Amino acid sequence: MSSRTWPQIGGRTTGEDLIRALEESRAGVLITGASGSGKSYLTGLLTKEIRDDAYIVVLRASAGLTTSPYGALNVLLRDMDPQFLSHPALVLSGLTALLTARAEGKPVYLVIENAGDVDEFAGAVISQLARNGTAGLILTCSDPQRLGSELSRLCTDGYLARIELEPLPLPEAISWLEASLGGRISASAAHEFWTASGGNPHYLKMLAGELVESGALAVRDGVWVLTATDRPHGPAITDLVVTRLGKLGPGERMAMEIVSLAGTVPLEALLAIALPDDVDALEKRGILVVDDSLPRTVGMQNQLLCDVIRANIPTGRSSDLRRRFCEAVEPALMHPALRVALAAWALECGSPLTEAEALHAAGLANARADYPLALRLVRSVPGHSHSAAAVAEESTALAALGAVSEARSVLRLYREQAGGGTDIQDTGPPASADALRFHLAEAAVLQSDRETMDQAAERLRHVRKVLDGDLMPGDVAPTGLPQGMNGGPDAEKALREELVLAEARVAGHLGRHAEAAALLEDALQDFETHGPEFRFMAGSLLCEAWALTGRQAEAADMAGQLLADGRDPMVSAAAAWQAAGRLRFALLLAGCWEDSASMLQPHWDSPLPAGQPFPASFDLAMAVLRCLQGRAHEGLESLVPLIGQLRVRDDEGLLGVATAAAAYASALQGEPERAASYLARKSPGPARPGRPMEWITAYFTILAADGVDRPQAASDALMRLADDDHAAGNHGLEVLALGSAVRLGRTAAAPRLLETALRCDGDFAGLCAAYANAVLAHDVAQQVAVAQLAQDLQHDRFAFDVAEAVIRGAHALEDRALLLQARRIAETCRHRMRAPEDTSQHEDRITARELEIATLAARGHSNKAIAARLHLSVRTVEGHLYQIYGKLKIVERSELPFALGLAEGNQQ
Repeated sequence: MSSRTWPQIGGRTTGEDLIRALEESRAGVLITGASGSGKSYLTGLLTKEIRDDAYIVVLRASAGLTTSPYGALNVLLRDMDPQFLSHPALVLSGLTALLTARAEGKPVYLVIENAGDVDEFAGAVISQLARNGTAGLILTCSDPQRLGSELSRLCTDGYLARIELEPLPLPEAISWLEASLGGRISASAAHEFWTASGGNPHYLKMLAGELVESGALAVRDGVWVLTATDRPHGPAITDLVVTRLGKLGPGERMAMEIVSLAGTVPLEALLAIALPDDVDALEKRGILVVDDSLPRTVGMQNQLLCDVIRANIPTGRSSDLRRRFCEAVEPALMHPALRVALAAWALECGSPLTEAEALHAAGLANARADYPLALRLVRSVPGHSHSAAAVAEESTALAALGAVSEARSVLRLYREQAGGGTDIQDTGPPASADALRFHLAEAAVLQSDRETMDQAAERLRHVRKVLDGDLMPGDVAPTGLPQGMNGGPDAEKALREELVLAEARVAGHLGRHAEAAALLEDALQDFETHGPEFRFMAGSLLCEAWALTGRQAEAADMAGQLLADGRDPMVSAAAAWQAAGRLRFALLLAGCWEDSASMLQPHWDSPLPAGQPFPASFDLAMAVLRCLQGRAHEGLESLVPLIGQLRVRDDEGLLGVATAAAAYASALQGEPERAASYLARKSPGPARPGRPMEWITAYFTILAADGVDRPQAASDALMRLADDDHAAGNHGLEVLALGSAVRLGRTAAAPRLLETALRCDGDFAGLCAAYANAVLAHDVAQQVAVAQLAQDLQHDRFAFDVAEAVIRGAHALEDRALLLQARRIAETCRHRMRAPEDTSQHEDRITARELEIATLAARGHSNKAIAARLHLSVRTVEGHLYQIYGKLKIVERSELPFALGLAEGNQQ
């Protein structure tokens, strides 16, 4: 990797930009940015550009020279008479004469790296050299706050132009990595690199190099993918970070250590231990990030620094810092994320955790989708396999990580050891929160398999009866649940929230999305009483249920409300990504494609739990959207790297969806063999049951296999898909299947499409209703209007299909303006989709000679003039025009200008 050529970063400051800034400034430039952001690289570009026309002196300041007067100027002062060193004025006079003599009339530039380490004596002299015009300055500095007073005043007085190098945004980081690696990189790998490095180019380069050398970043199916999910850094990066940490003051280092070990912490708690000046300095240098939401919190900008600090801090110091921090933080500021982080910190430094603390933190970790940490916390408890609460958290985490068999074994072992100890009779003392939590965990494991989904639903119904106090004497739960419960209101609230989410997921898995919607609507009536994480997770499930049952407009409105919560620092990165992926798919299935495409990515700056791969659902939703729009090329650009990564690890069970979508995109591009290859390698289906993913997989499989060459077979399969959703009340999915079937030629289904669309709301439902009406009325004008509406809504494939149907019936169409509009729509959508033309259309393409004649005719030349110009007979010209009119499906000469424009576009 070290031999790779790393290209100039696109969109960044270039050598030309620096030369321009240097020419326009009064005395030079100051280049600032974090270590590794490219300051030295840009300085090298600049000096290379000006070296032939200028006298350049390179000076390097360092922390070791700050105690020596004029230390940064040693390179120049050693050539001067020692008597000049007795006074700053003499130093200035001597250096002015020396530089003027050596420059021989050329402009002088002093290049000073690490200008923050220039001592005050040297700073005063350098400042005066710049002010009196003796030398221009090219300075670099990681932290402008560390510049000496004289150099700082050069900036404030307008002598220096400041160029600040910001961290790379994710898209630029991906482009830069791909340009050097020479191939596509998966979203999971890109996110891991970008989050770990904080967008720092130097760290990105080192990370990529170390992972390629270790084999953790490898090529699979032509795509660079991560083959391991451990934190990506090795010894070279560790040495670099440790060296740079050694330059910090003790107060700054302590603040960094606390935030690295505790995660996002309340600013008030940090300031109880660290000095405000140290925290301010770290914030100004871009190391710490202060969130201004209330209460104010502090986090690290760069995850890589966190990981290195956590791995290298001595255990004793870590334990002491944790004790001091826990004493400083007020109980009211102990939000769930902080409790989880403090528990993880305790595991790392060996501080004791009580069983109650460990299990409470494990429950919070599971709720925040940090399942690996939940397992570590549970398994730190001695004898955890004998505790119902511990077994509940352990089996929940295992099931969420896909280790369903192991989760079943854990539950079975506990029951055998307890001798049925959790089987409580219908009468007796109230159930404990631990017992109910155990039964919720059993339900979570049962819902991992469609064969046991009904058992999971039954288990949840009995938990509901216990919490509501509705268990009757004759009721017998599968595990003998009792009436009532103990554990206090907080325990009951947490259980109710977990129960609602579990009930909604089971109902969704069984296809009963109307039931799921009712449950979630009731739970979210008191929206503000719930924490942001529950609101986000429950709200995303509600959006999904509304979208699938035809309440598309409400789904879109709810999504907008939830997205603000997605940026809440109290929402974990894993939970935010899960919910955001579900929201994007919900908007997609609701037909709100513009809203789905414009969704912001959640928590780009937050790390996922160690050992968990980057969730693919958010990016997959965008790729699926492009395929639904008919933009196969764009869909495949995203799907190919996604599939490469999913073949390595697919915790979400999305490989089947991705390969089916890729097969459909390949079919649209006229590549049946590639489509068949994707279908042949398609996994049998989602690892976890769920109607949306199952439906999308089935939909794309139908269209990929038969949609191009066997439309009748495809429409039959789509009608069966619609029948299943009609029976389940999933009218949002039903209308999608019906709309595609009618566009494939199943016009007899138009009445049902109209009826179903009228049961739904939102723009897409309105589009389908208008289309059904147009088909039933056999009204071409209405069909063209529908095609235009679909194009306006970015439903390119829908618009293209309807417009093409109008064009195919052009022989019976008297209104040529409608035909022209249909052609315009079809060609606009074809361009956006980059769709190949039918072979029948290929046969009708005009020849080069016909194009030449048509062009002249379109410009107003008469047949006689064209004949004379091209040395043809008039009859030959007339014959060519007859052929041209037929191929372009026009009847009048006046239609040539527009039709010819389309033909020329197709010729290219």
